[in-house]
Amino acid sequence: MRCPNCDQELEREFYRKVVVFRCPSCGGRMLTVSGLRSLCANRAFVDLLWRTARTGYAESGPDCGSCHMPMRRVTLPLSGKALELDLCCTCQTVWFDPAELERIPLPEPEAEEELPPKARELLALRQIQVEEERINREFRQLDGGEHAPDEGWKYLVGLLGLPVELDAPATRRLPLITWGISLLCLLVFCLSVPHLRETIDNWGFIPAEWGRHGGLTLLSSMFLHSGIWHLVGNLYFLLICGDNVEDEFGKGKYLLLLLASGLCASLLHALFDPRSDIPCVGASGFISGVIACYAVCFPQVRLSFMLFSRSIFGALMARRNWFSIPAWGAFMLWILLQIGLALLTRSAGTGGGVAYLAHIGGALPGLLWGFYHRFAPKSASYDSREYRS
Repeated sequence: MRCPNCDQELEREFYRKVVVFRCPSCGGRMLTVSGLRSLCANRAFVDLLWRTARTGYAESGPDCGSCHMPMRRVTLPLSGKALELDLCCTCQTVWFDPAELERIPLPEPEAEEELPPKARELLALRQIQVEEERINREFRQLDGGEHAPDEGWKYLVGLLGLPVELDAPATRRLPLITWGISLLCLLVFCLSVPHLRETIDNWGFIPAEWGRHGGLTLLSSMFLHSGIWHLVGNLYFLLICGDNVEDEFGKGKYLLLLLASGLCASLLHALFDPRSDIPCVGASGFISGVIACYAVCFPQVRLSFMLFSRSIFGALMARRNWFSIPAWGAFMLWILLQIGLALLTRSAGTGGGVAYLAHIGGALPGLLWGFYHRFAPKSASYDSREYRS
């Protein structure tokens, strides 16, 4: 494409985000009619320019630098002064001599729509939260404690060998089902403590007698626990994982997940050891399903573990005595451990006091539930309030 005046090769450039072709010799510029429409604020002027050139009420101009056909010279009033332009009807291009393109009226910039006060407040709070998280993250990296939790009570949990959440997402509603199940397990344990052995024998799930009490032991065994540490360990994992899973699924689907995981845990244990007369109790069956679903739905949440030092005081004070892994990695290690221990106890012919196959059976519905949820369309609407997990 060449200049119609001095026959120099035109150079491509941008003018107000519109592509134009500029002559390096005379400084004239050429652009398309459509480009002129997007550039000019007065669309009526562009329409009149095109119609005048097409209908022939215009003088003959220089040859077009692209198709070499004669251009039409049109003179139109613009802002009280005449503007003379050359237009090629074949290529639909317009030639502007130096300083002519600057006379084209430009559209006024669109005024940004002002956000309502509530939206501005939420945006400001979110910016403060992001900045606070950035500062805390940099501070943890400087003191070597990027894997250490910020809450003091989590250090006590770490001393027990339990993992703590570092960056779990905020829940959008209260985990009432998780809290209710935890209180129910605690209440059942308190009522059964005076006669714990007899209660477990009567209401625990026995694979060889799964039909006892009309099959109710399949449900009653889920809320019984053999000791305080058995109860505390199960409830801890239910509380840290269950709130996010309940928030993600909703109460109805979450209850179905708990029921399906608990039943699958007992049934898989009975399938591989149908003649066992040892009663099985504990919420670890359906909690395994919650843990599996948590790992699938929140794979990047980090779980941090404390490395024990020579003294308890040193472990509590040293922020460097922590390491963290993503939730999916922790779950993979846990499920491999359950499979290995299940194979080991079966080959040795001992139960070891733990139904590892029940843990695996409970995890299966959680995996299926989680993967289906990840690929299913999200249609639930949540309350806009947030509750920190």
